[in-house]
Parts: sequence; structure tokens; C-alpha cells
Amino acid sequence: MLGERIDPPLLREVTGLSGAGVAAALDRAAALGVLTSSPEAAQLSFAHALVRDAVYDDLAPSRRMALHERAARALEQSERGSGCAAQAAVHWQRSGAPGWAEHCQRQAHAAARSAAASLAYDEAARFAALALRAAEADAAQPAGTRAELTLEAARAEFAAGHIDASLAHCQAAARLAPEAGRPDIRVAAALVITGIGDPAMTTAVDTLCAEALGAVAEQDTALRARLRARQALFAAEAGAGNLARELSAEALALAERGGDPDALLDGIHARHLALSAPQFLAQRVELAERACLVARQARQPLAELWGHVWLVDAAFQAGDLAAVDDELGRIEQFAVTRRHGLAWWHLHRLRATRAALVGDLGAAIEHNEAARAVAEQIGTVSTLGMYYAFLNQLALLRGTMDRETSQAAIAMLRQASGIALVRVFVPMVHALTGDLDLARATFEEFRHMPGTIEVGPRWGALLIFIGVVAVLLGDADTADRVYRELSGLAPCYMGDGSGAAFCAGSLERPMGDLALTAGRVDEAIRRYTSAIEMNARIGARPFLALSRLGLARALAASDDRGDLTAARAMVTEAAAEFRRLDLPGQLAAADALLAGIDARARAASPLSPRECEVASLVAQAMSNRQIAERLVLSERTVETHVRSILAKLGYSTRTEIATWSLRSDAADASRGG
Repeated sequence: MLGERIDPPLLREVTGLSGAGVAAALDRAAALGVLTSSPEAAQLSFAHALVRDAVYDDLAPSRRMALHERAARALEQSERGSGCAAQAAVHWQRSGAPGWAEHCQRQAHAAARSAAASLAYDEAARFAALALRAAEADAAQPAGTRAELTLEAARAEFAAGHIDASLAHCQAAARLAPEAGRPDIRVAAALVITGIGDPAMTTAVDTLCAEALGAVAEQDTALRARLRARQALFAAEAGAGNLARELSAEALALAERGGDPDALLDGIHARHLALSAPQFLAQRVELAERACLVARQARQPLAELWGHVWLVDAAFQAGDLAAVDDELGRIEQFAVTRRHGLAWWHLHRLRATRAALVGDLGAAIEHNEAARAVAEQIGTVSTLGMYYAFLNQLALLRGTMDRETSQAAIAMLRQASGIALVRVFVPMVHALTGDLDLARATFEEFRHMPGTIEVGPRWGALLIFIGVVAVLLGDADTADRVYRELSGLAPCYMGDGSGAAFCAGSLERPMGDLALTAGRVDEAIRRYTSAIEMNARIGARPFLALSRLGLARALAASDDRGDLTAARAMVTEAAAEFRRLDLPGQLAAADALLAGIDARARAASPLSPRECEVASLVAQAMSNRQIAERLVLSERTVETHVRSILAKLGYSTRTEIATWSLRSDAADASRGG
């Protein structure tokens, strides 16, 4: 009843036996094999948990409850104080004694606070919930106490990463607050949950904030700032980018006026999300660095995490992988010391992104699976959805997706079908599995979106993926509209600060894909050339190879027949990298392009085989007589061949024939290599 390990002083207090009596009883139990000793720790414990459970079950219920009460009172009165609070709370709960609820609530509350101070968040959540249940069982407890304990449970659940449970307690606390005459609790309940982008969660928190604002005095700038910041977050998540920037600016200004670090951090958070678009990189970096400084004074459990997560996103967009690695080290330190599930989830998903960017796909998959395990514990659609978003992008990178993965992805996508950025993956998945008709049908709604989306979180990502699907389906009109809308962005790497699941290297490569699909061949060549330089600079191997494949396609589509040689060199290099990285879909595309280039090169020569021989000898500076001797022809026949070659190629000199022949030989050598 007192636990697996025997505590003789406590046992003496509970049983009322003398020290000698307890010792004799313990010796008898050890002799019978019920207890076993541990010489290293000088301690007795049950030989097996089943033995302890059997002894406990044999006790009559009244006897069992009486012993729990005696144990609870002994623990409360012992000199060990708060160190026994957890045990005392459990004993009071099981005793059913008169007044048990009041005692249990007090001890469980102390145990929750002690656990939280030791960063044992799961244990803190368990005892906070027990304290609340005890208060609810005590009819004498005032509404204010129940409201306070409900709020404590919400905070403990959030710290433990149990987001859904935390929200339920926040909503319950807000409902209890008016009855208790505690507007402060209504406000506090609206401020518990931060940094969760799940749509349903964001909507629920926004409702709590709207209700709480009416309870806040006009002069309380800190609380008004925090609630306005939450409303800005909701507006940003809802796609109202202009409103989000307006509300976040107001929230940050209020917070700066009041000087409260938590209000300031919330204002920075809202402003950062409102500016989560590629064109606001410099402002986001400034906000993230400021958040890292403010976090040292803030009371929020994840205060120190957000700035570093934002700096990782910014470093990806800037192509600064050294900064990415530095910030990942800081996030790991936070995760280890604070033992928070969200910190581990961010660490694993960002490491997966880092590994995929440079082509370490095995490590990327391992980190993504680790993120999934944490996401399942957190329990929100958004965290688990990021796992499937990563798989979808990995499939896009590999150029193929199997049926099993596609079915799992579609099932997950349906859980968040209210988000356009989620829905756009549906036609992409269908296209990758080869069902182009279904892909076109599910893509139809997105063809009309370019030009209608407000700049804000996921604006860039949504446009990019609309463009990706347009390219997969050969939809030139949609590709052109996306290209025109994004063409004002400065060259950068993929990222917008909204916590994307993947970094696909330089933005110039998908811009090249869009330009080529839209028929803008010269612009595509320029974009791909820039992408090759940018991806090579950071060692983004898969995306460097894709940029080379894109450039080869653009060169092959050019009117300049001389570009075929350069195109062949590009696609050959890309194919070798696809083979090394195991990207089968992209390798098949490269091989098909290579075969097409070779076929065009063979068909492009207007000369007969004999004329090609003559041209080759002209390139060796041979005279007509020398050529005639080499080929055993008459000199007049050679002269006829030379005239025919000049006419067919549109040339007027033997030098031009020589240049053409040398270029053709170089192309043949490239094809042979």
C-alpha cells in the first residue's frame, strides 16, 4: 500500500507498531520471500509487484481505506514536507475519509508545483488534474478556487505538450471566471496556449481572446497587447494578411508602451507571423533576435524557443547553413534542459529539412519519423500533418509516390481540408501517382487563386505549390500567372518564416520551371542559371541537379541548335547525381530528355553520310585532291560534294564547313561520353 520500497519509519507511523515490532515483521516477510533486500541501497522491497498487488487486493475495502488515511496523515505530519506531497495526495484520494478532498487538493497542488519546478511536466499535469478533481468533489470549494485550479491544469497540460487537454481546461476556466467574479482568470485562460498553428486551436483561442477583451481595463496596456496579439495570430492563420499586420502593429506598440516582457514577446510573435512572407526577411530576423533577448525576462514556458525557431527559418531562406546549425544547437539545448515536447518536435522536423536540403535523404527520413513520434504525443492535426507534408515533398523530390503513401497522405490531408495550402497537395499527390485526370479535376479551384491571395503566412508557399502542380500538369496559363505574381521577389532560398516543412533550395529553380512551362524560354534559362549558382553555393545537391535538368530542358527548347550540346552536358551531369541520390522519377525524366536530345541531334544534320566524311576532311585542312585520294573519288566528285555542303548549310567558305564539322564532332564526343 505504501509503495514497492519499504520505508520503516513511515510504516511504524501507519501501523502504530514499535520500531522493534516493525523490524520483526519485516524480517518474517523477508524470510517468507515476500520481501527482498538490496545490500547496495540497504533497503527492502517487494520481491515482485504481483506479490504486493495480491497482498493489497486481499485487504478488506474498509481496512484498505483506513490504512490510506493513516498513511496520508503520517506523510502530511512528517518532516519530509513537500517531498511527500505526491504520495499524500494519492493516499487521500484513495482513503475516502471525511475531508479527503480538501487534503487531496492541497497536497496534489503542491506536488504539481514541485514537479513543474523540476521540469517533470507530465507529472505536474497529472497532479494538477488530480487537484482539480478533488476540488470538484468538494462542494464547499468556492468557484474561485475551482477556476484557479482549472487554469493551473491548463498551464500544466500545455507545458507537458498536451495541447487539446490544455485548451479544454482553458475553456472551462473561462466559463468559471464570471461565476467566481474573476475576470483576471478569463484573461489568463486566453493567454495559455501559444505557438500552435492548428486552425481549430487558433479559432478557439481567438474566441477566448474576444471574450476576455471585454474584461480588461483600457489602461491595462500589457493585457490588451497580449490579447490583441492573439487576435493578430488568428487573422494571420485565417489568411487575412492585411488585418494581421494591422493588429500585430497595434499589439506591439501597446506592448512597447507598457514594457511587460510577456506582452512584448506576444507582440513580437504576432508581428513575426504577420510578416511571414519571403519579402519580409530582414524584418523577421530583427524580430527573432529581439525575441531571444526578451525571452530572458518572460514567464512563458516556451519563451526561449520561438526566437531560435524563427532564426532557423530565416537562415534557410538566406542560405546560411552555418547559422541553421548554430540555431539547431540552441534548440537542442533548450529541448534537453526544458524537456518540452514542442521543442523536440521542432528540432527533429528542422533537422529533417536540413538533411533533405543537402541530399542526406536517409537521415532526413529518420528525423521526420522522430518528429512524427513526438507529434503523436502532442496530438494536434498541425504537428502530425507536417510529417505527411514532409513525405509529400520528399515524393515530389524523388519524382514518384507509391500508392500506400499516397493513400495515407490523402487521408491526413482531408483532416485539414479547410486550408488551401493543405488542399493543394491533393492534386499534387494524384499527379505524382499518375492519375492526371483526377489531378486536373482537383486542381481546378486553384487555377483562379493567383492574384487573389493576400500577402501573409503561406502566401508564398501556396503560390509555389499552385505553380508546382501547374508544371506537373503542363498548365501554361496558371504557370504564367503564378510566375508573374512571384517575379517581383528578390532571388532567395525557399522559406517564408511560417515554419514550412521543407526547404527546396533556391527559389530561382521553381521560377525557372514556371517560366519554361509558360513558354518564357529565355527567362527560364536565366532563372535556372542563377539557381545552379545558388544551390551549388550551399551544397544543395538534389536541387542543384534539378536546376541542371531544368536548364537542359530550357536549352533544348531554345531556337539555337547549338544549345543542344550544352543541354546534353547538363542533363548528363544531372542524371549522374539523380542516380547517386536515388531519385528514380527524376532519373527517368533525365534519361528521357537525353534520348530526345540525341534523336534531335541525329535528325538535325542535313548532310548525307558521304558529305559528312568530306566535311570532316575539310576540317582537317585537306585540299579537294587530298580528299579525293583519301576517299578514292575523283577530284570533280569531291568538288560537287563541297558545293552541296555549302548549299545545304547556307555557308560560302570552306572555313565555315570546318567550324560546323568540328562542332558536330564535339557534340558526338559528348554523346559518346
